[in-house]
Amino acid sequence: METTRRGEDPGTGAREGRRVGLRLYGRCEVVLTGPDAFVDAAVRYLWPQARPIPAHDGLPQVQLVLGHIAPGLMAGASRRRVTLYASPDGHVPDYNEGVEYTGVHGVDRIVLNPHTGSRILMAGHRVRVVNPEFEAGKRDALRVVKQLVTTAFEASGIVTVHASAFALGGEAVAVAGPAGAGKTSTVLAAVAAGARMVANDKLYARTDADGTRVLGWTDPIRVIDAPGRPKRSATLAAYFAGDADRVVVDPLPLTTAVLARVGTGAVPVRCEELDPAEGLPFLRREVLPPRVRWLGTEPSPASDPVPPTADRFLRLTYCYRDAARAMELLMGRLRS
Repeated sequence: METTRRGEDPGTGAREGRRVGLRLYGRCEVVLTGPDAFVDAAVRYLWPQARPIPAHDGLPQVQLVLGHIAPGLMAGASRRRVTLYASPDGHVPDYNEGVEYTGVHGVDRIVLNPHTGSRILMAGHRVRVVNPEFEAGKRDALRVVKQLVTTAFEASGIVTVHASAFALGGEAVAVAGPAGAGKTSTVLAAVAAGARMVANDKLYARTDADGTRVLGWTDPIRVIDAPGRPKRSATLAAYFAGDADRVVVDPLPLTTAVLARVGTGAVPVRCEELDPAEGLPFLRREVLPPRVRWLGTEPSPASDPVPPTADRFLRLTYCYRDAARAMELLMGRLRS
């Protein structure tokens, strides 16, 4: 992978570090800059949707700076509270609200994330995330990348769906349900049974006269090793040991939506056909609202994007210990 190194950042006094150009999802281009550990972690996080490209100053840039902003930089600036991420389920407590500072010399605005301590400096298409703590700064920098990708998709009419998905026979199967319903567990069980991974928790969906095509964001997988044990997080690259053949990169037609109900108690394993009149509203309730445009450079979302659809709807009910039996039943239904 081609990388370059730059000199000192005039806004923070820190070394700019390593620069890598990436093309994400075959269309969104960005330059990542920062310590080697950040660039390497970002490439792993974005696998397998990241391809190296030459880094140049005309691309959007996201830089992680480990340190502090210059003393007095925000003195006298105007400030207001801003929403950074309008999470419908409220499960991103450290990134929902921030403080925006304008009238700052040398930048368009600074946004403070008070929960992580990051100062996010915006100047044109360049974004610098400044934080002395590596993990907090890395997390916020990767959220900036996700903001750029998702808002670019929204501008083209793509919607984000709170669902997981796997691929079988060149077609995508979405697994929908509220938080804790077992979406990720169902997809991982399907992958263990021979399917390929499409998405964990978030799907990008484009719908037109020919139907819906989907692809997945690269969120880490939160794995439950056994009932009652805490979840652990693993990037797709780590979980699949870098085997890109097990993960779908290109968009696939969405043909089936599965409404999952997975629990720890003893319940009969069931896989039932649903009338589309019942299943379709359930799927469309999982469409997320457009992201708040807090960077200031994001394109506006498309007006009236078409919501996702599917040809077939199933309800799958099982307990975790019966996952293999549930997959046998589900795969039989999907192949029938």
